[in-house]
Amino acid sequence: MSVSSMFRSWVAMLLLAMLMMGCDSARQDNEVGDAPDLDDGRRMYQDGKLPSGEPLTAIVAGDVPVLGTQFSCESCHGRSGMGASEGKYIVPPIAGQFLFAPSPQPARPAYTEESLARLLREGMTPDGRYLGELMPLYKLTDDEITAMTAYLARLSYSNSPGVDDKIIRFATVITEDVEAGERTAVLDVLNTFVGEKNSNTRLESERWDRGYTPSSRLATVHRDWVLEEWTLTGPPESWDKQLEQRYREAPVFAMLSGLSNDSWGPIGRFCERHEIACLFPGTRVTDAAEGDFYTLYYSRGLELEADLIANHLAAQPVTEVIQVFCGAAPAKAASALRSSLQTEDLAANDLGFECDDALPVAELIERSESLPNAAIVLWLEQEHLAAIEGGLLSGRVYFSSTLLGEEYDRAFPSVTGPAFMAHPYRLPGQVDPAMARFEAWAKSRGIDMTAPRRQSEAFFACLVLKDAVKHIGRFFIREFMLDMLDHAQSIVAYLPYYPRPTLGPGQRFVNKGGYVLPIVDGQPVTQDATWILP
Repeated sequence: MSVSSMFRSWVAMLLLAMLMMGCDSARQDNEVGDAPDLDDGRRMYQDGKLPSGEPLTAIVAGDVPVLGTQFSCESCHGRSGMGASEGKYIVPPIAGQFLFAPSPQPARPAYTEESLARLLREGMTPDGRYLGELMPLYKLTDDEITAMTAYLARLSYSNSPGVDDKIIRFATVITEDVEAGERTAVLDVLNTFVGEKNSNTRLESERWDRGYTPSSRLATVHRDWVLEEWTLTGPPESWDKQLEQRYREAPVFAMLSGLSNDSWGPIGRFCERHEIACLFPGTRVTDAAEGDFYTLYYSRGLELEADLIANHLAAQPVTEVIQVFCGAAPAKAASALRSSLQTEDLAANDLGFECDDALPVAELIERSESLPNAAIVLWLEQEHLAAIEGGLLSGRVYFSSTLLGEEYDRAFPSVTGPAFMAHPYRLPGQVDPAMARFEAWAKSRGIDMTAPRRQSEAFFACLVLKDAVKHIGRFFIREFMLDMLDHAQSIVAYLPYYPRPTLGPGQRFVNKGGYVLPIVDGQPVTQDATWILP
């Protein structure tokens, strides 16, 4: 569940560096970092692009040309600049408090703008050593060096908001569309986990830290966790203002779990804007944007299901697609599928209705009968599907596993054609060791399993956060925590429900594929199920 021993050695190296620097993390070197435009340095560091918008050019391994967009500084040193590991190599930290201060291991003088230019262009350190072949040699002008120096000087210089000497503050965001029972079930898991964590580490602050003099003694790493519940009410367009107000009142270090049956988009945009780590919310639609960094999701939810259905339709073409839906999240799923179908030159015939109204069964049956070679996609929950009982649908029919929930008995209405279910989870009936572990944990603590998937997701989010906070040590930096999680692949073994989960640099969805399962006699058929990676 933890990062590799190489990472532990690397963190120890950071701690030693802090000791040698006298722990003055609030002081910034005035000799570097005076460039007026930090955005130029950020673009070069994160995106591998020059201020002109063109890619950086570099040489690696002696004679191999690469572009910065292929091999940016962030790729190896992390968004935080706190370093990482590449195979058998430890990539050193280059954040300002380390780069522009003397290094104890290996010993070297502090970098200046001039010595940084020599390093980036020639691969030579201030003490005359040449770095290995992994370090790219860049073609940069003096102005570009100045911009990079300014950016690095301010990179990861102090603790992120939400942390003080005694506590580290988190929030879980829940929107009012979430049913009260599900809300209570998830909060039971979160509050129980946080309470136990604080109880089990209550004596940490009393332990002596390393160092025998005041200048070499580090502040304690222990912080009590404080978890706040942020409830969002009203339409999604009002959420941002509510989040801004809560954040002004009490900034948080990270968002933990969370629930919304609507789109997570407004919350995700807030996290990106304020650079807040947002760990594994439970949501049906992410609305994530390309390049998002701060939010980690389980999957793309209904958007992934739309891609699974589009993939299936491409292999078994139809003349038209009828989509039936109500509510914001299913409407977004229908929109996602409609966009995918445009590339296949297929028309989508939508039948939307208000969720408080009855399903227009007669109109649906009439459309299905008039289009016998159409596919019908029912973005509906069980309560609406029940209205189809006794009415026969013609043509191929698709259901959403996410909207059906976890119990499939009597979930599927009568149809005359083949029926399928988009399913981005483990196959029904498949052994799930991670779920068994969570169930044992919950049972031993008297937690009722009323919303198993959401509760197990919340538990996994807590495990991830605990592991990440443990391994960032005394460096309470959000980007550093996310960089660490990029290399914590082994922790996904504790994730229930999702097949083939992976974590890695740049990956913001743990589950990336799923199945389209045939429905026979009202039950999904898992034999010969094919994994689809859209």
